[in-house]
Amino acid sequence: MPQLFTSCAKEDPDPEVPYDGNVVIIGAGAAGLYAADILNSKGIRVTVLEASNQLGGRIQSFRNSNEVTDSLIFDTKNRSIADFPVELGAEIFFGTDSSWGKIISNLNLAKVSLDTAGTNQFIMDNVASPASDLQSDVDFLQSQAFVDELPNYSGPAVTVNEAASGVGSRAQAILNSQIGNYYGTSNDQLGMSLLSQDLIARQHDGIVFTIKANPMQDILISRFSDIQSLVETNKQVKSINYGSDPIVITLQDGTQVEAGKLIVTVPVSVLKSGGISFSPSLPGDMTSALSRMGMDPTLRVVLDFKKNFWGESSGFIWGGTTAPQYFNAGVGRSEFYRTMSLTISGAKAAELSAKAPDQIVTDILAELDAIYAGQGTLFISRNLDTADPNFDKMIYIIKDWSKDEFTKGGYSYPLSNATPNDRLALGKPVNNKLFFAGEATDTKGDAGTVSGALSSAERVTEEVIKSILGIS
Repeated sequence: MPQLFTSCAKEDPDPEVPYDGNVVIIGAGAAGLYAADILNSKGIRVTVLEASNQLGGRIQSFRNSNEVTDSLIFDTKNRSIADFPVELGAEIFFGTDSSWGKIISNLNLAKVSLDTAGTNQFIMDNVASPASDLQSDVDFLQSQAFVDELPNYSGPAVTVNEAASGVGSRAQAILNSQIGNYYGTSNDQLGMSLLSQDLIARQHDGIVFTIKANPMQDILISRFSDIQSLVETNKQVKSINYGSDPIVITLQDGTQVEAGKLIVTVPVSVLKSGGISFSPSLPGDMTSALSRMGMDPTLRVVLDFKKNFWGESSGFIWGGTTAPQYFNAGVGRSEFYRTMSLTISGAKAAELSAKAPDQIVTDILAELDAIYAGQGTLFISRNLDTADPNFDKMIYIIKDWSKDEFTKGGYSYPLSNATPNDRLALGKPVNNKLFFAGEATDTKGDAGTVSGALSSAERVTEEVIKSILGIS
């Protein structure tokens, strides 16, 4: 039956799958949209229920953002100087031949490889330097050797911090940036064993890249434009009774939706918090697997500066403690290099999330000042319109994903005791009626990424179609 599941193009010559019932999908992120597209192409009746008012899930571009808060100072008068997409969620692509990468290739969009576009910098002793300047620094070399050997780890089930205890303390912040923060948390939480096995399982070239001119959210919506009419927004699910026939889905406003089959693609944070109640309760192996997965607060902070003081050719800047990951967002795709995109996850994100927006930016500028001799505060862009009530306001944007009620964090990561069987348990069908997808359920090494979400959609639709056809 593989030919039934490998394509979702409208011209797919395969016969429709006969099914009198319907499939409801919860969540219009990458996994939900792709699953709907595949099933719809087979002639199966599909409805997508999305809790928010837009499509994309954790793919969200500033241009499409409808949030208006004090922390969003970019507006029609004070636009970002960036002439490239400003991303509030997923920002980079992994693998030109990954599920996400193939969509980009099929759409013929211009890519910028971050492996060649910029020179990464590393913060050692409050100085940011390229790797070429640190080749005699033993602590730095130890840290990079540890990163390179991640896929080859075969030690006990411990956190990254514990596994990296032999790396010099001066380079621990770099390790936290490149590993813990990079995977949505911090090194004292991230499990070493499953991380290593995920990296081994990856089936693509691993190239990291951005898109030159197209916002990710626009790409996703364009790719799945044929099924937009199947998506119902502002439909927050409160409870699911999959013990009944048909399945009964109750929304927050009390209305009910019935389904023959149901695919749940919500983040693990929503499942762990009880944001949706299930009747009967979810199986024990699934709840146990959820307990071994984490999903921490994540902040995306975008800062405009009047001058690039960190180096126009720089790419990532690793090793911050306030902001572990700095990214020269315009590198390779802009004539302006004065915008920084920062990703902060884990305990530091939780700490900053409790502060006022201006204080968050002030804390970040203090770190930049220490590294770049006071230039962060000196060159931060400000609104200087004296007629504006926000006169002398710093220009920035903060997206706090932990305060997004339908996301409750950044992206999933494994705890120290997690195993590959936990990913299988998270995606295991229940009673031949309830199915699960989303980046945390990916078993091909891309959990925590858009490609992982897309791959999970391919898996779950195969499971649904086999269920309909009675194939074990």
